[in-house]
Amino acid sequence: MIRSTRPDTPLADAAEELLRTSSPPVLVAHCLRTHAFATALLGRANRSFDPEVLFVAAALHDLGLSAPGEDGTASFELRGALLAREAVIRAGGEPPAADLVHDAVALHLELDAADDPRPEVAGVHLGAAADVLRLRLDDLPAELVGDVLERWPREGFTEYLVRAMRREAKTRPSSRVAELDREIGFIGLIAAAPFGAHR
Repeated sequence: MIRSTRPDTPLADAAEELLRTSSPPVLVAHCLRTHAFATALLGRANRSFDPEVLFVAAALHDLGLSAPGEDGTASFELRGALLAREAVIRAGGEPPAADLVHDAVALHLELDAADDPRPEVAGVHLGAAADVLRLRLDDLPAELVGDVLERWPREGFTEYLVRAMRREAKTRPSSRVAELDREIGFIGLIAAAPFGAHR
């Protein structure tokens, strides 16, 4: 099985607790897969990173899709970024870490985020893209990918996310999701991602 890379810190504990209490299990599993894939992809690229910040940002990157973040007119990733920053400060995190978590969450849908010089920002984007669109997943060992999917099964994640993204695009036509759907057919790409039986 995959070795856990989750930091054993109070801040990581608080982030996982917030994730689990605010999000449905299918989204919890996605966020934990995002962290696992982010860690593996950054490691493959020999990029050093703050493991606590990466875990917290990955765990909370979809907080805007969860109950505490559903209100408002801003894009879900921007709502989630503010909530994630507040959560880090509330849990005793330092402002620079909170700001980095904020940016990683806010920018995870940006197409150029993989090139961000901050590895935590790039990592959340890479991990999420791997789990949502299967991008760069073939760059990782098949055994690692299989272990991640076994530990945190997808269990209908693609269908869940397609519904969530359609809702976001419909209710917030100026959101980043709506823009990406108009520009590159984002929601269709999610629906067509080649996960086979692991959808």
